[in-house]
Amino acid sequence: RRTALQAAIEIGNHEIVRLLLSADADVNAAPALDGGVTALQAAAIKGYIPVANTLLNHGAQVNAKPAKFNGRTALEGAAEYGRIDMLQLLLDAGAQIDGDGQDQYERAVKRASMNGHNAARRLLE
Repeated sequence: RRTALQAAIEIGNHEIVRLLLSADADVNAAPALDGGVTALQAAAIKGYIPVANTLLNHGAQVNAKPAKFNGRTALEGAAEYGRIDMLQLLLDAGAQIDGDGQDQYERAVKRASMNGHNAARRLLE
């Protein structure tokens, strides 16, 4: 199950995203258990920089936990698809790569490497 905000991001409709946020949509709504995404995770996977900026400006949690099954953090999703600009945005916004974020960091590097996104891997390393 997805929220309207998550669905709007997945189809890339920034205008609807802004309207939903102005109507107090929950920017940090939890992802569906299997393969779901938070709003920011969806934007990171799709590479929607302007949407991600809007979400972050509305308090999106950059280190939100992924779906329990088949999930990815925003950092992992951006790395998996080689979205270098998104990775930089997430890192600048405080994506954790050590301490509590060590696991997500290692998975992000692995996803970038497995998909041949060497520039993304180098940025993370």
